[in-house]
Amino acid sequence: MIWNGDTLTVFSNPLELRNDIDSLRPKLFGEKDASINTACWRGYIAEWTIIENEIYLTNIFSCNFFDDGIKSDLETVFGSEYNSGKVKASWINGEILIPKGEVIHYIHDGYESFYETELVLTFKKGILIEQKEYDNSKSYKSVFSENEDSLQNFIYSNIDWNKIPDLNDGKERVFISIQSGETMKPDSIRILRGVESELFNQEALRVAKLIPEWNVYYRHGEVYRMTWTFPIIFDEQRRKKYDR
Repeated sequence: MIWNGDTLTVFSNPLELRNDIDSLRPKLFGEKDASINTACWRGYIAEWTIIENEIYLTNIFSCNFFDDGIKSDLETVFGSEYNSGKVKASWINGEILIPKGEVIHYIHDGYESFYETELVLTFKKGILIEQKEYDNSKSYKSVFSENEDSLQNFIYSNIDWNKIPDLNDGKERVFISIQSGETMKPDSIRILRGVESELFNQEALRVAKLIPEWNVYYRHGEVYRMTWTFPIIFDEQRRKKYDR
């Protein structure tokens, strides 16, 4: 999206909001062989421009435009809606999210990743009626969630191995759940799936509660709680490596 001289990424697909999008889709590139890829499921990349608080469709490019140079002829696709190089997007009603700044938390699927700042533009019949900016910069990433080696070393070095009976070739796995909250101290740490012996369950829970910090996430300017699950494994190999 082009707005006030800036080029911004849009976390939505406004063209897909048209009732006639399925009939328009075959016309977008005509007979041209516009290739697609898994990162461009809709089959095109649209360019939008806000001019005097009205949003316009100003280009439709192929998914691999910089390789194939293919883009739509907007006049052919939209007919009388086309005017002076653009199409007024009067079908857009609702919010468009624009992420800004660094990625706080990446999610591969769709537009779910978190960013430092989120700009939300609200449109009514293609006219910009409201804008809000949300600050997510209070988010924090703990080394224990980001680095598996750090988490493993902390957990297994803090287990009181003197309490743990000889396991021979066996293993006991206790699954711990951590839910992040408003501060680096998690909202909850609990046993998600334990074992028959409470000795292992309680030792795993005790050690998990010693973790000094965890992630904090903000989204739309508010605390966003997330849950992580990981196993604490008791076996003789870990005893040998971490017992001191």
